[in-house]
Amino acid sequence: MGLPALAVATLLGLVAATLAEVAENRTRLCQPAPQWEINGTAPMTGALGRVTFCLNLGGLREKLAQDGLADISYMIVNEKAPLSRAMFWELKRRAPEGVPVYQQEILEPDVWQILDGDKDDFLIYDRCGRLAFHIPLPYSFLHFRYVESAVRVTYAKDVCGNCSLYSNSSLEVRSSSRGSHRPGPGEPSHGPQRVGERGCDGAAGEG
Repeated sequence: MGLPALAVATLLGLVAATLAEVAENRTRLCQPAPQWEINGTAPMTGALGRVTFCLNLGGLREKLAQDGLADISYMIVNEKAPLSRAMFWELKRRAPEGVPVYQQEILEPDVWQILDGDKDDFLIYDRCGRLAFHIPLPYSFLHFRYVESAVRVTYAKDVCGNCSLYSNSSLEVRSSSRGSHRPGPGEPSHGPQRVGERGCDGAAGEG
């Protein structure tokens, strides 16, 4: 079963708007990700060659893995706000096993200001570390599937162009996953569930 036609049409419009804004240099889209660190660690430095997206981590990871996008690296970056810091251990407890959770220090530059992101925004970077999609509320609610569609598009296509790190590997993964089971009309669907207020995930390509 393909993605909803409305989601695909919206994404096509978003891509067109993205390229128009890039041409007029009014956006960070298709620009390299800004440098940021937490406790001396730069989590994005190893992300080249992968599709990286900053978001609220949820069951989307499992859904993508079921469709053959299994070579994926994830991370969560908590906000600096006092309430978010107070909930850090709860966020860490609820994070999927093996997913690192980073807590920003008070005196460090705010990662989400560096990334020009707002609460519940989704930032998706391509394999060359360029911002492919910036999806704000209300489109970032996971049940709309705009985020899922954007991740799949960025995984398979060089949206910004001229990225030598894209290859046929992602297309082969998509092709091999066509026979995977998807819920029918009467079957339960296990949709994504939110974990933290903000996070930063990476979807890796093969190799």
